[in-house]
Amino acid sequence: MNTDEAGTARGVVVVTAAGSEQGSRTAQELLDSGWCVAVTARTVAELARIMPGMSGHRLLAVAADPGDPRQVEQLLDRVLARFGGIDSVLGAESSVASAWRRRTSGEGEAAAA
Repeated sequence: MNTDEAGTARGVVVVTAAGSEQGSRTAQELLDSGWCVAVTARTVAELARIMPGMSGHRLLAVAADPGDPRQVEQLLDRVLARFGGIDSVLGAESSVASAWRRRTSGEGEAAAA
């Protein structure tokens, strides 16, 4: 985690489907609890609808279609560039969590070789 951006944050969580009521509520609760949170939704319009209630240096919003592997990889790249790591991926979009697991298992295998 990048301490310049995250300060004394508890960790970094990616919340997928943040445009849904449950997703936006989860993201807000994590922010309120001291986590760095990357929220993602399919469109900028979905993010714009939820953003007025959220703010702060521990928040990153990224529009990404979880069905597009390139957009998922770009999402992960942006989160890593901003916060330096990812501790958890929450939400209904399993493609994001799967891509993160592939990345971390591949890095672990490369480090062991």
